[in-house]
Amino acid sequence: MPWVSRHRRRVPYSFFRTTTVQSHYRRRPGSVPIVPIAIVAGIMLLLILIF
Repeated sequence: MPWVSRHRRRVPYSFFRTTTVQSHYRRRPGSVPIVPIAIVAGIMLLLILIF
């Protein structure tokens, strides 16, 4: 994942305002967050096993 330097970006739903973004790693577009999906799957598995 490439490193993105500090830059400005437009605020959603606003035509003129911008906000400053700190330096960060750029996520791949279309990448699905794995951790929340794993947590939800674990909770559902526990509920199935208990009941």
